[in-house]
Amino acid sequence: VFGEVKDGDPVHVSFYQGGVRRFDGIDTGLDSLLDFPLFYPARRAFGEGGSVREVAQALSKDYLYTNPGLLVTLVGGHDDGRFMSEKGASVAGAKLAHTFILTTRGVPQLYYGDEIGMTGPDEPTTRRDFPGGFPGDARDAFTRAGRTPEEQELFDYVRRVVHLHTELEPLRRGALKDLYVADQQYAYGRTTARSSVIVVINNDSKAVGFEFSVAEANLKDGTRLEDHLETLRGEMRVERGRVSVTMPARSAAVLVPRGTFPSGVELEKDGPRGRGGVKTF
Repeated sequence: VFGEVKDGDPVHVSFYQGGVRRFDGIDTGLDSLLDFPLFYPARRAFGEGGSVREVAQALSKDYLYTNPGLLVTLVGGHDDGRFMSEKGASVAGAKLAHTFILTTRGVPQLYYGDEIGMTGPDEPTTRRDFPGGFPGDARDAFTRAGRTPEEQELFDYVRRVVHLHTELEPLRRGALKDLYVADQQYAYGRTTARSSVIVVINNDSKAVGFEFSVAEANLKDGTRLEDHLETLRGEMRVERGRVSVTMPARSAAVLVPRGTFPSGVELEKDGPRGRGGVKTF
């Protein structure tokens, strides 16, 4: 069960997560809460082009929660306007925002329609029907044929990151370790006892090269890494405990040690109706 405390201050929000009795002697019993203290800086960073350092700073307050791994992460909803209605929002920013919530700690929540970039600055526009699904609708965005090229681009990307979240155990259960934090660049590891994944985000409007230590991600020298988002081509190697990357403008990479195989999940190709999906076997 999760609750909603619409406040950007983690001191206030964490008070309501269950598992401990606060000064008033009450344990709320709530397993989780909507992570608004992370929502707001993520929207500013990826929607408006603000600093990703603010995102990392929000996560540094995780010690306030009884279980930050159960917090519901989000970048869209009906209360604050859709992501694509944020001033300065773009498809590139939406890709980064969804990459972030699907690879950081917590339980990701995607607001319907954000996967195709629906707009709506406020109530009631944020609650407009998803296009399609009923007789007489002008178009059916549940199918490839009913999506615009821009909608399809975002849809394909979000589906790919959802697939990685399903496929790679560290993205669901791994400890979160900051590896590199700058004004517009952020790299973090998700680490379990068995494996690690590194996520790299460049929120800048230009390409940037940088390197960072992967010691906290438990990756040994010589480990070969592949980008499962295919932003970076070829292999990267861990050398002297560090990884060097050159990231294109407003892009993300999910670096996985070579030989890390899918955990029984594959991405289905679009069928005649263009629906696609994730298949477990």
